[in-house]
Amino acid sequence: MASKMSTTLSTHSITRTLSSSYSSIWRTCQLTFVLCLLVFANGYPQFEDTNDPTNTNIYLQNMLINGTDIYVGSVNRLYKLRSDLTEVVSFRTGPVLDHLSCRAPPILCDFDRTETDNVNKLLLMYDGQLITCANVFQGRCDKRDINTLNATYNNPREVVSNYFHGRAVGFITPGMSGQDFYTATPLGGWLRGPGVPTIARRLLEKDDVFGDRPFDPTSETKIPINTIDEAVNMANYQFNISYVHGFSSGSHSYFVALQVEDYQVKDSPQRTKISRVCNQDMSESFHSYIELPLSCSDGTTDYNLAQSAVIATVGSHLEDVKPGEDVLFITFAESEGGSSLEPTAKSAVCMYSVRAIDAMMAERRIECASSENELDTTEIEWLGNTPCFADEPVVTGLQADPSGYCFTRNFNTPLGTLNFVLEAKPLYTTDETVLTAVAATPHLEETVIFLGDQQGNLRKLRVTANDTAEMYEEMVIDSNSAVAQNGLAFDADKDYIYVMTKRKITKVPVEECEKYTNCEDCTQVGNGVGDPYCGWCSLVKSCTRRYESECAGSDDLNSRRWLGPATLCSQVESVVPTNTPRDKVIEIEMMITNLPKLDDGNTHRYECVFVDETEGEFATTSANVEFMTDRTNITCATPEAALIPRPAEGSLTVELYIRASETNQKIAMTTFDFYECGAFSGCLQCVDNDYSCDWCIYENTCTGNAASCNSNGVIGSRNTTNAARPKKGSGFCPYIKDSGRETLIPVDVFTHIDILAANLPVPLSGDGDYECVILLDGEVAKVKATRENDTLVRCAGWNYMYGSEVPTMEVALNVQWNGSYILDNPDQLTVTLFKCSAERSNCGSCLMADGKFNCGWCVERSRCVHQSKCPRDEDPDLDSEFLAGDNVCPDPHITGFEPKAGHIRGGTEVRIYGINLGQVASDIKEIYVAQQPCKHLNESYVPSQVVVCRTSDISMPMKGMIEISIGTGDDTYNGLSQDSFSYVQPVIDGFSPTIGPKSGGTEVLIEGTYLNVGSKIQVEVAGQNCTITDSSMSSSITCRTDRGPPEVEGPIKMVFDDNGTEISQEYFIYKDDPTIDSLDEFRTIISGGLTVEVRGTNLNVIQSPKMVFHVANKMFKTDCSDIGATSMKCKTPNLKPSNITTPFTISKGMIGFVLDGVPDFRNLANVENVRDKFEVVQDPVYRGLTDEGRIWEKMHAGNKFLEIKGDNLTLASESEDPDIRVSIGADGLCEPINLKSGTLTCTLPDEQPDSLPGDSLPRIIVTHGNLRFDIGFVRYLPPDLPLVLFIGPAVGAFLLFLIIILIIAIYRHIGERDRRIKRLEKQRDEMEMRVAQECKDAFTELQISVLTVSGDVEGSGIPFRNYRGYTSMVLFPDNPDHPALREIPVAKEKISGIKKEVLQHGLQEFGNLIGNKSFLRVFTHTLERQKMLTTKDKTNIASLLMIALHNKLEYLTEVMKSLMQDMIARYVREGCPHVLMRRSDTVVEKLVSHWVAFLMYDFVRETAGQPMFHLYYAIKQQVAKGPVDAITGEARYGLSELKVIRQQTDYKAITISAIGLDREAGPVTVKVLDCDTISQVKEKILDAIYKTMPYSQRPQKEDHDLEWKDGSLSTILLDDDGGREIEGEWKRMNTLSHYRVPDGATLVLVRSQGMAGTPHGSLQRGSPIKRVGQLYTPHSPASSVTPILDMENGIGIMHNWHLVKKQDHDSLRKGDKYHTLMAEIYLPRLLTTKGILQQFVDELFETLFTLDSDSSSIPIAIKYLFDFLDEEANKHCLEDSNITHFWKSNILQLRFWVNMVNNPDMLFDINRSDTVLACMSVIGQTLMDSCSVTQHQLTPDSPSSKLLYAKDIQHYKEMVAGYYRDVQDYPTISDQDMNAALANHSQRHNSESNFQAINALNELYFCYACIYRSQLMQALDEDESTRKLQLGDKLDKIFKLMADSV
Repeated sequence: MASKMSTTLSTHSITRTLSSSYSSIWRTCQLTFVLCLLVFANGYPQFEDTNDPTNTNIYLQNMLINGTDIYVGSVNRLYKLRSDLTEVVSFRTGPVLDHLSCRAPPILCDFDRTETDNVNKLLLMYDGQLITCANVFQGRCDKRDINTLNATYNNPREVVSNYFHGRAVGFITPGMSGQDFYTATPLGGWLRGPGVPTIARRLLEKDDVFGDRPFDPTSETKIPINTIDEAVNMANYQFNISYVHGFSSGSHSYFVALQVEDYQVKDSPQRTKISRVCNQDMSESFHSYIELPLSCSDGTTDYNLAQSAVIATVGSHLEDVKPGEDVLFITFAESEGGSSLEPTAKSAVCMYSVRAIDAMMAERRIECASSENELDTTEIEWLGNTPCFADEPVVTGLQADPSGYCFTRNFNTPLGTLNFVLEAKPLYTTDETVLTAVAATPHLEETVIFLGDQQGNLRKLRVTANDTAEMYEEMVIDSNSAVAQNGLAFDADKDYIYVMTKRKITKVPVEECEKYTNCEDCTQVGNGVGDPYCGWCSLVKSCTRRYESECAGSDDLNSRRWLGPATLCSQVESVVPTNTPRDKVIEIEMMITNLPKLDDGNTHRYECVFVDETEGEFATTSANVEFMTDRTNITCATPEAALIPRPAEGSLTVELYIRASETNQKIAMTTFDFYECGAFSGCLQCVDNDYSCDWCIYENTCTGNAASCNSNGVIGSRNTTNAARPKKGSGFCPYIKDSGRETLIPVDVFTHIDILAANLPVPLSGDGDYECVILLDGEVAKVKATRENDTLVRCAGWNYMYGSEVPTMEVALNVQWNGSYILDNPDQLTVTLFKCSAERSNCGSCLMADGKFNCGWCVERSRCVHQSKCPRDEDPDLDSEFLAGDNVCPDPHITGFEPKAGHIRGGTEVRIYGINLGQVASDIKEIYVAQQPCKHLNESYVPSQVVVCRTSDISMPMKGMIEISIGTGDDTYNGLSQDSFSYVQPVIDGFSPTIGPKSGGTEVLIEGTYLNVGSKIQVEVAGQNCTITDSSMSSSITCRTDRGPPEVEGPIKMVFDDNGTEISQEYFIYKDDPTIDSLDEFRTIISGGLTVEVRGTNLNVIQSPKMVFHVANKMFKTDCSDIGATSMKCKTPNLKPSNITTPFTISKGMIGFVLDGVPDFRNLANVENVRDKFEVVQDPVYRGLTDEGRIWEKMHAGNKFLEIKGDNLTLASESEDPDIRVSIGADGLCEPINLKSGTLTCTLPDEQPDSLPGDSLPRIIVTHGNLRFDIGFVRYLPPDLPLVLFIGPAVGAFLLFLIIILIIAIYRHIGERDRRIKRLEKQRDEMEMRVAQECKDAFTELQISVLTVSGDVEGSGIPFRNYRGYTSMVLFPDNPDHPALREIPVAKEKISGIKKEVLQHGLQEFGNLIGNKSFLRVFTHTLERQKMLTTKDKTNIASLLMIALHNKLEYLTEVMKSLMQDMIARYVREGCPHVLMRRSDTVVEKLVSHWVAFLMYDFVRETAGQPMFHLYYAIKQQVAKGPVDAITGEARYGLSELKVIRQQTDYKAITISAIGLDREAGPVTVKVLDCDTISQVKEKILDAIYKTMPYSQRPQKEDHDLEWKDGSLSTILLDDDGGREIEGEWKRMNTLSHYRVPDGATLVLVRSQGMAGTPHGSLQRGSPIKRVGQLYTPHSPASSVTPILDMENGIGIMHNWHLVKKQDHDSLRKGDKYHTLMAEIYLPRLLTTKGILQQFVDELFETLFTLDSDSSSIPIAIKYLFDFLDEEANKHCLEDSNITHFWKSNILQLRFWVNMVNNPDMLFDINRSDTVLACMSVIGQTLMDSCSVTQHQLTPDSPSSKLLYAKDIQHYKEMVAGYYRDVQDYPTISDQDMNAALANHSQRHNSESNFQAINALNELYFCYACIYRSQLMQALDEDESTRKLQLGDKLDKIFKLMADSV
């Protein structure tokens, strides 16, 4: 598909979710609308042209909206889309073979045509047809079918430029009679050069009067040749005109274009001009042509380059422009340097009314037609200036009708101007980007402009005045992909706009009102500009369009029910009052803007709704409404106190809504406060608001009535107007405040605290004093305090304590007075208590305490204390030492160090830990490590705790303590470590692995001694860094490699502490990264554990590959094993923890592999050969045995099969799956395993295995992946012995003797009959047992899952023959070295007695005759009549003609049709029309067969080849699963009863490990059978290794021996090693079982030795390999299942046999009744094979007989040929529809498809296998029967090949009939299209086929023309057409030319 649909979240659905967040962003960012739309742009319907993604020249060119259909013109493609942008038709138009100097085929050209992109330049709709014009074939136009896009007509006339670049414009408009087609194009490289008009009016229908054809011009304007020459000579540039847009308005047509101001001046500036012609102007050269410049300038910038344009109408709000009047909108850009066509980012939009354009053009015409100055000219240099002539009628006409008057007189034409310029001021400008597209439309009274830009954005503008448009929205459509020129188009209803970028088209709604969820966002879009489509429907609170259906009453704007863009929303402007006491009811008055009027004032009303955030809506009161001019007054009462929630902290702010009862919507909102003074807890809270509350200081309360308070202590609220309240506001409140300094209090030190305050009251007499309150350890501590003044409180001294052993504790501090009056504490004051001793147990840590605490080390007390706590306490004369600040602690102590060892070369940074290790780095005096100086590293020093030093370089290993000296001045203290440090010499002993991928990630294990010493270790692997991942052991270290160059090798290098270096002896090699090509399984059970074989390259360079599944945001990993170069096996993970529900599919992008550091396969999204989905299915369940004791009893001689029931067994597994294991006891296995959906069957061991410990019987355990099931036990029963053997040997013997004597004497003849009966009974029993076993096996096999074709045979893996190989097989299947395919030896002087140059000339002349249709018809008919010619000769003639005329397929097709017409007419006359092509014994029929085969090659290769190869490969695989007789070709599995082994064959499947010729590739696992001959095993090995390689390129098994590697022994395995015994004339071929090759054996292919031309060769002496002879076979087996033919077939000759002796084989063919009966029981195997292959047969038939929805699967040749046959049937009045059915089936099915199916080696490079081809022939027979219209009566005696598919035939017949109907319904292929296709086919395959026509002519001449010379000459003389052309004379001259030169 060339398109894709992006159907992510729709705009409407995401709007609801994101609206609230968008609203908040809007209020804070003016550009929110841009950001919002970045989210939405990706959610619109989108079409993408994905054709040829590597071709950077592909751009979408044109877009045409036609109702609900959209047509798109691209490069090399045309598309038809639905309105939702889903693809309907994709039509390929290129690349085509073309040249600028060539006309369209079939016209011959002297230049080599090359592949040229087909660029669509025009796309128009006319009369139900699509008109397309493109650059190819001289810029011609086509008419096309609007449904199929097939061309229905073309005219070679040039219309548009044939350059890749250069835009054309075109439009269709009503003309004088019907529709006219106007075009404008820049110059091209046409053959006619400037002779092609730049502007033209063209025909759309054929002119029967003058014979003109569609697209021929009737009026035109051409660029004069002298203008082009003068531009080159005078200004040195190519004059051209770049057209931007064209349109028709009124009675004129207009073209907007770019051209230079003066073409004769170099670097003349570019100008935008508009030209006009009259639609009624019938003159040949457009006498009405006039042009004038357009200007778009803002006074500072001249926007001179038009970029896009559109004609539209405008709304009613603009002045000077009437609604409905045509207006031209153009986007301009400033050019680079003025003269360049390259635009800058400065862009603008200007608007011009067509009326103004016409008026100025009329003014200019009047000026010229009124001129009396002979110097006045037409001022149009490029078309040739002429003087202006006075012309009064023109002036009169123009003055009467300036816009409608059509100037047609031959004066003053064409007309330009220098002084008349139509100027406009930009509506909108930008300096950011080029505006590449424009669209405009009126909406109600508004005008809206849409702009596309070079950055892929869409801008929406609202035109607010004649010269102003404001952008209200910008959205990203296709980031960094420019909107195409004129790439905007509205849909039919103008509700959507289509935006076309480079490769995408996006359908964008013109408005998305619903995404705005509040009024402000809706009406103020674009920073207040407003979306002209959107307004706020107030009563429903929704953003809508102004449609009555969306917003009732919106038509009446005065009702304010719909508020348009940029309109104020309904909002409360004022509220009086804003608050009230909760217990007081008052009236509220509100003023509201734009409150909508209700529908019926008596019925609907407004009400006030009070809403609390917690309680919700709690009260509603009625509202009185008074509408005024621009506002509305509303009054309503507050609710009763009982309804109002109680305030939590004194006040309650509620939302007050105005609600309309009409819609029950809240229209406007404000807030309102209710308060209770008594609920405020402090002075600040009470008075710092707008409420009417007072604070009483001495009563410590807030009240609304302070009459009872001490008047000296009353503080009013901040806005009180009460004159009795001189103190008002928080500035008079008493409170404590933060001083800005930290208050530090040492514990257990008597301390007082000063607290700053404000307005501290003086307690009245009797009032309590002040107190400081501190909360310590959960308890309140109160300390007396003193009011020092108004602003200071001092807390009395106190010993503060706390229990926690933490250095500091921050506690809250409050002040209260009068017992319980707590002062306001707005700053939440705190004090910090601290303990010096906490967490400072030694001197060093003590001295590290912050100096602000005054802590230090009291030496006498050996404790860290506050300075005040270390005085001379008990003895005043003893001065206790107090260490603090810069003092050094006297007792340094080393507690440890790291590392413990370092390299002898030094550089190790030793990190020493301890206590009292100084205070600053300078305190460290000396450091010695093992008696060696160690340099102190100051920058790493941690005071008191850590010292770091770098070791010295020494000469030999040693060890010793670490000693450190610390001190200041002369005072020095030493510390010594307890442990020793070692200087060592590391050694690298080895490492693994030795290879890794170039992407790195390999974990390298390095082994040796002292590998982890030192402080810094660096590892390099092959010169690349290796990151250490584990260095915990000294004997080994692990590192992970970085990326390295491939095939680079080098040692391991370890660098210790930048000084010591150690290098390994071994080398590490970087290899190419592995690749993953395919997986063999795409299904697993949820519990995992199933094996997935991964195929790729270089897999063995990975150390620990892992398979990864990403499911439900979790990652599941499993390890991979059996890692070889090209394959590895990974177990699927257990996905149960993900909690997914099965069945479940995982995309391949969520599956990946961890391949060391290789990043490419962390997910498989880009791996082509991996299926898109991995399926997870339900776990299987195996049920335990239900018998008593859960015991399965095995009889001694029977019931060897164990059957276990279960569910879901085959959802992800099949029979013999290695992931399923049935274990019996300790060491027994039950195998092989057959699996059905509900049953597992396996074969028990012959002997009872040992039991597991603790079990009395062998336990049955089933393991399925990661699952384990305990089934029960198995008991082996002993053999039963007859009782008679124990009780009467002697008596029995005696009685038996008497009975025997009696029987012999009396019934001797009866005994003989009994023996015969017993023999028959025995045979019957044997037959019954074999029938039962065979039926059971067939049933089991039939239930096994259908074969799956491996992924590695798809796509490029299918060995298609190239075109030459394929056609050679078609033409000469039995003679691939046919002389026509070889070059004739023309280099010799003479060939066959004829001189070289004569031969060449004669054959060329003969070829000219063959190229004459009349001659070729006579030539063919004449040879047909020759009775001496065999069918093989006729086939040869047809083949030679195909080669001779391969370059002229169009001609050959015409001749072939003519010959077929003759043949059909003859068959009709003879009354047997149905036999056409049935026998295929004529040259014509052979020619048709070859023609079909040649033209079907591309279809077969691209479409039908894959299912055909899948069928072949599936048959080959299925046949190989069972025994195949190497002599007779009979097989266990097949479709043909002639090739079925009709006897029981015991065999066992084994798996071998095969090694091919490339030893580095590693072993390959191959499944073989123990009954396979050695040649068959070699073939299977070669098949496995070279599966995707063409057979002709792979090694052949005859050239190689098979060597069995068994330990140290090697044995050459041969088909005949001379060791077999000879049985009469039979000698059996050796098999794997003969050599006893076990399961898992390793077999190696080696080149053959010692053949030396003898059948057996000779042994080589001294060789370690045991060679035991070899069977010589003259023919190689066709494949792994193809027979080896007998060398001889005569009496007395030694015969080889494999599985079946030929005499046994022949006895079945001769009809031995018993053997025939026994043989028939094996025929059910045919059904088994048929069931397994059914899906592949169905896939092939569906491909052949089912058409895609777009009919792209119909080969054009078949459609063309079928139509021809239908026409012939109609011409001959053949009413029987079966006749054409016969014809079509004989030509397509019988002669082509059946031939392909029966001979797949014609298409594929494979080896012919008689066994496989026998199966393919059954499919071919089924295909033949499916094409028959007669019903075949089947009987039990019918061939099995017909019985096998009897039930399917009817379905296939219906498919064939439906296919013929569908082809018939497909639009007709024109001769022109067919010829183009034939020419394309020839050109595409000529180089590949490399056919030499002269070779074929040589064969035709010498083998046929010469031999039947007289008959040919006579026929040419008798035929009238050849006689007129004297073709007989020409042929005779050729005969003489050849004869005379002998």
